[in-house]
Amino acid sequence: MARVFLAPAKINLYLAVGEVRADGFHEIDTAMQTVSLADRLSFEATAGGGIEVACDAPGVPSGAANLAARALALLQQRWGVTTGMRLRIEKAIPIQSGLGGGSSDAAAALVAANRIWDLALGPEALEALAAEIGSDVPFFVRGGLQRCRGRGEKLSPLDPLPDSLWAIVKPPWGLPTADVYRAFVPGLTSHEPSLSMTLGQIAKRDPAGLARTRFNDLESAAQRVRPEAAQVRSLMVSLGLSGVTLAGSGSAWNGLCSGLEVGERVRAEAAARGWAAFLVRPVRGGLTEIVD
Repeated sequence: MARVFLAPAKINLYLAVGEVRADGFHEIDTAMQTVSLADRLSFEATAGGGIEVACDAPGVPSGAANLAARALALLQQRWGVTTGMRLRIEKAIPIQSGLGGGSSDAAAALVAANRIWDLALGPEALEALAAEIGSDVPFFVRGGLQRCRGRGEKLSPLDPLPDSLWAIVKPPWGLPTADVYRAFVPGLTSHEPSLSMTLGQIAKRDPAGLARTRFNDLESAAQRVRPEAAQVRSLMVSLGLSGVTLAGSGSAWNGLCSGLEVGERVRAEAAARGWAAFLVRPVRGGLTEIVD
């Protein structure tokens, strides 16, 4: 019988990007919060040692390039697992959006296979494995609200945001992360006092105050890659959203809704332009197994 997990998306409450490190990654400082938008993943152990991945969304790789498949293969190799796994991914999180769908799916694969294959790995071991797969994957193993530093794998827990309504808008085109980081020019932005002010609002658990101070250093780079990205932000601001910032490296943007009426207006205007829009709320945890 298949076991089903929900793998949540994330929003960055702020994103400060530094210089390139010796390993080729940029040093970052960000706070990421899991939200109620989630992919649905079904796992089923198989007698053979093969890993099968199917997904209902175009553009998602089904072979070894899939991060969830890579996570399963890593567990097999490291612990000599001879049992296989069949995985079906029902995508709700759009790809190339900056919302972390691929990383969240990989984290779900680690957590699910650890249970299904009876590996008895603890959270620290799973997060260490997650860091080998991708920079954001350790965050999704843990979930909630975390300050993430290094290349994103060094986590410090923060009190999750209180209940609040956020709108996410994703245009039809994506923004490859590598392209955005290549277009990033270090030193053009100063994080102070924005960073200390934003951390203060997070500590106060004040979404409205946070909306006034949040920032994302990659926004200029994203707009150099796709100038029309600015149009998405402009629409969201004009519709009454506050604190509109890019989600990770894009191409989705997100902002705080003052009420459901504003959120519904954003959804309607986005749909009229052929853009996807989601209304989400912060969630305290991360991955969730659905038990019938």
